[in-house]
Amino acid sequence: MGDFVSLYTAFSGLQAAQAGMDTASHNVANAGTDGYTRQRVGLASRLPHQAPFGQIGTGVDIDDISRVRNSLLDARVRSSIGGQGRLDTLAGLLGGLEAATGEPDHGITASLGGLWSSFEELALDPPDAAARTGVLAQLDALARHVRSIAGSWSGMESNAVADIEATVAETNRLVAEVARLNQAIAGSSASTGSPNDLMDQRDVVLDQLSRIAGVTVSTTDAGHARVSLNGLSLVHDYSVSTLSFDTATNQIIHSSGSIVRPGGELAGHHSFLNTELPKYQAGLNQFAEDLAAALNTQHASGFTQAGAAGGALLGYTPGDAARSLTLAITDPADLAVASTAGPPVPEFDGTNAEALAGVRNVLAAAAGTITLDESFRALVTELGAATASAISGAAAQGTQAAASEAARTQVHGVSVDEEMVNLLTYQRAYEAAARVMTAVDEALDTLINRTGLVGR
Repeated sequence: MGDFVSLYTAFSGLQAAQAGMDTASHNVANAGTDGYTRQRVGLASRLPHQAPFGQIGTGVDIDDISRVRNSLLDARVRSSIGGQGRLDTLAGLLGGLEAATGEPDHGITASLGGLWSSFEELALDPPDAAARTGVLAQLDALARHVRSIAGSWSGMESNAVADIEATVAETNRLVAEVARLNQAIAGSSASTGSPNDLMDQRDVVLDQLSRIAGVTVSTTDAGHARVSLNGLSLVHDYSVSTLSFDTATNQIIHSSGSIVRPGGELAGHHSFLNTELPKYQAGLNQFAEDLAAALNTQHASGFTQAGAAGGALLGYTPGDAARSLTLAITDPADLAVASTAGPPVPEFDGTNAEALAGVRNVLAAAAGTITLDESFRALVTELGAATASAISGAAAQGTQAAASEAARTQVHGVSVDEEMVNLLTYQRAYEAAARVMTAVDEALDTLINRTGLVGR
């Protein structure tokens, strides 16, 4: 009986060593696979055989093949990549706003400088047709610059809306994938043990959801991944709740009807559409209104060579000043550069042109507290500071996310050197178990085939 126990013991050792080599080779094969978690064979000693003289070990059982995964490290990584997704997105969008201004060399500041210089030149020679044409050209260029920036910002708003709609759709697809994987994992676990590769796939999807939506992930006692956002369930066991985007209010809506505040990339888009962009658009509209009001008011104080009072230099649509700012006059003769209507005809009177050039020093913006130049510089400076802050924050968050990922990879990533050691260990164990079987086989052969042959 003891010899047969040894056979089963050796056979269990062969099985355990084979499982170890198979698992190590699987780890090596997936060393470069995104999201793969290294696996380990769980071994447990079998219950002993009770012999007349005592208990004899009966070998080893393979308990399971499990993943080396740490849920706390997963939570840390998902939190950090959600923050990084938000800041990366916001930094990119704010950077686009800043780039559209063209400052400092090709933006509104340069156009304002050109306008004030053109008024000064006209004041020196009021009858000069070229000087008058130059003023209108500078006014038109300034209006086009304002419209161009406003149009670019509106285009970015449309793109951000399209991006957020696509990201919401991707979020819904991913939560449905999590529910599908929950079901597949549950079915596989019931029949074949821990489905490690399916669980790896689910973890990759959960990482993606954390980056784009900043979801909260937990695991039930049954091993199902539960996904929520602001406490509202997106995945519960196999059931899914979806998100939608209301373009009228720029709000993200849960299928229950509740408004949610997402994290991740969605948070970056949401903040841009609802906070940053409206603020800078309002600032640009206010600048356009202040510019038109200051120039039109001063121009109305002067007279043309024909003796007519000055009309509006710039016009716009109320409520949408920046995108609609246009030159209101096209005839150089309509420029009211004189301070009197005459007689005599004020052909060389450039007093009002000089006053128009002096508007650059008038406190005409921010309720009469700063000049037009200062107003636009303040807007650009604030935008630049916000962009720099977002970029700096994204860089810092990226460092934190990289550190969290490195810590997680240290635990669940594959070390090829370590797997080579494991392979050698299992190989030697396999050889030893096989040698035990050979030894038992030889002993049995002697007992069965050679015992009792002496004396024949």
